Amino acid sequence: MNYRSRIDLGVAATVMTVGAVFAVEAWRIDPASYEAIGPRAVPVFLACLMMGLGALIGVSAFGSRQQTEQLEPADFGFRNSDVSRVLAVIGAGAVTTFVFWAAGYLVAMILGTLLMLWVFGVRSPLVLIFAALAAGVVYQFVFMGLMGLLDPRGALIDLRWLSRLITPGS
Repeated sequence: MNYRSRIDLGVAATVMTVGAVFAVEAWRIDPASYEAIGPRAVPVFLACLMMGLGALIGVSAFGSRQQTEQLEPADFGFRNSDVSRVLAVIGAGAVTTFVFWAAGYLVAMILGTLLMLWVFGVRSPLVLIFAALAAGVVYQFVFMGLMGLLDPRGALIDLRWLSRLITPGS
């Protein structure tokens, strides 16, 4: 088995494991609802889809052996990757998760977008500020405004008054 196939199998196992955890957690959502599709239908569907796509990646890893033999010297997986950037992305995700808990969705999305732009090389202050603000406003409008999702308050500070400027009904 070549290097690319081993990487693909690792990705497949990871995706299927994360999907299984999501499925278990989604199954714990109370299904009681007056709607035709209850509140856990979409999370369970997405978790099952994630596990299915992970299995597809695993199956394709066995079928792609001959196709990647000539590509073996290429840069696949983590062999020549920028590990510091990978760790920075994980750190940005952890900071975004903490800010989501502490201050709510809007602030977390603005800070998370700013951090990801920084990690991937954007250094212009105007681009960082305006892109992060635009992303936060768009995410807030789509998820809380159009989709009607709950706008959670932060555990340490409640900044929902800011998000109500974007989505008055939330």
